[in-house]
Amino acid sequence: MRFARSVTIAMFAVVASVAPSVGAATRGTYVAVGDSYSSGAGLGPYLAGAAGCERSRESFPTRIARSQPGLRFDFLACAGATTSQVQAQVSGARTALGHAALVTVTAGGNDLSFSNLLTSCVGGALTASSTVVRYYGVVSGTTACTRAVTTAAGLLGASLDPSTGTLRAPWSVTDANQTAQSPLEHRLGALLRSVLSSSTSGNGGSGARVVVVDYPILIGAPTTPVCLVGPAPLRFSSAAGLYPAFPAIAANELLAVNMLLRRETATVVARLRAHASRLVLANPVRFQPINCATGTSRDLNGLTLASLESGGSFHPTAMGQTVLADAVRNQLRR
Repeated sequence: MRFARSVTIAMFAVVASVAPSVGAATRGTYVAVGDSYSSGAGLGPYLAGAAGCERSRESFPTRIARSQPGLRFDFLACAGATTSQVQAQVSGARTALGHAALVTVTAGGNDLSFSNLLTSCVGGALTASSTVVRYYGVVSGTTACTRAVTTAAGLLGASLDPSTGTLRAPWSVTDANQTAQSPLEHRLGALLRSVLSSSTSGNGGSGARVVVVDYPILIGAPTTPVCLVGPAPLRFSSAAGLYPAFPAIAANELLAVNMLLRRETATVVARLRAHASRLVLANPVRFQPINCATGTSRDLNGLTLASLESGGSFHPTAMGQTVLADAVRNQLRR
């Protein structure tokens, strides 16, 4: 997912461990498709030959590739890719997928326009202990945040209760035994079916292992009226800066979208896995979300000057990419 680069404009206006190989001694290809969580956005310098895709040597796919020396590595993930654009990556890699022993996938976050969600909901706090968040003019605010969350919730088949910051979703969209699906589930399901159908002949004829890498939980549940998402004030001039922050209700809304996306991803994988056991979900349970009290995380970049300049805001750090890689390795060991 690509997050919150336009926040910079708004703020200026205001102030390798080794895993077992996939199929011992198998020769074939490892194909990595997906968005910025696969490409390694924010962890430059980037690899040559993919302008704008922000493919990093620190990304989890490159870490997996280094532990699979017998496999050719096709790194196709691109920052900002929606499910339809990840589908284009798959369509352009039919030959590689036909020889694939392993495929990893991240998709869905950009369909929900997480960058717009964050830009619309973020504000600033005067101090780390403030109880009030100041929004950034016409760029962010209560109305803009509610509108962005409502749009994302609709793609997840849910509705927002703005008085409580909770999402109401029909139970059918998170039940693998039901046919009712949200628009996002339809898109993700179609993408994964395409990956599966394109990778049936690799890995010695048994088909590629297809690992969907779930998005981690990004923000911890707030316990105070303000959720910090950066450890220090952002100062763009000599004027005193503000701590980047969400009001607690906005943080809860964003967390609800994050959690429902994770649940629906798991549901889609479970539905398809009933007919394709080589499809699995890697859940990065050790990933540390941003602590609302401190605005920090070992595994996720918050909003800092450095992360805004690199495009890495709300993207995994190098340690976070290691956690994602370990989640994939855990599935390959099974």
